[in-house]
Amino acid sequence: MALTDSREKIDPIDLQLTQLLTQRLAISKEIAQVKVAEHIPLTNKEREQEVYARVTQDATPEVQPYLRTLFEDIILVSKQYQAHQIQLINDQENPK
Repeated sequence: MALTDSREKIDPIDLQLTQLLTQRLAISKEIAQVKVAEHIPLTNKEREQEVYARVTQDATPEVQPYLRTLFEDIILVSKQYQAHQIQLINDQENPK
């Protein structure tokens, strides 16, 4: 199998991932709005552990640590996006 063939297989997967991660960020925005309204902290370590367990449970042992790292990054970016959204909400509620 040529490298080009493998890369052609990855391209549509990357497109799907982009679409799914965009959806995930849209939901993260909704979550940020709820967190502001209900005064919920940005970080929920228990929830994060649940996500890591769920996404690795059916994976082979070989890829489990890589999936965990990947989802740690996804959750970090989601929290960064939520923090940005929370700041925007706070700025709208408390203009300078």
